[in-house]
Amino acid sequence: MTQRLSQYQALVMPDYGGFDLYDAEFDIRDDYLIKPARAHGAAGNGREVCIVCAQTRQRVELVVETWTAEPPLLDNREGYQEMPMEIPTGLLVISERTRGARDITIPKGTYNSRISFFGRTAAHEMADKAVSTAPPSDHEGTERYIFQMWPAL
Repeated sequence: MTQRLSQYQALVMPDYGGFDLYDAEFDIRDDYLIKPARAHGAAGNGREVCIVCAQTRQRVELVVETWTAEPPLLDNREGYQEMPMEIPTGLLVISERTRGARDITIPKGTYNSRISFFGRTAAHEMADKAVSTAPPSDHEGTERYIFQMWPAL
């Protein structure tokens, strides 16, 4: 039976259009990931995942989960991308690009991963309607990303 092993949840500011997830040892951001991420919401190269958000004015919710095996697809998602992900150090960095980064500890290993998107359409519509430069905090987390990882076999 597939079981969730861990879950981490945070609000992340999409700096320069998005945010990135990568192993702490991986310190070179691949700009070539931006173009496919814009087209599909996210793109990865096995060591980094680049997420392009629907808006850049309010923080988005990020959930990172580790699983014993492939979890079922989530209902009500607007889309998703699957990709391999290597975490040789056991530290997954969540980078808000120029705004800073934090890391979370997960088991070292090679994973399959899936990033599912929620609320992108609503967040984009709210950003289009916004008239002030300060984002309303009651809309934070409207745009959501769930990053699920399970061991590659």
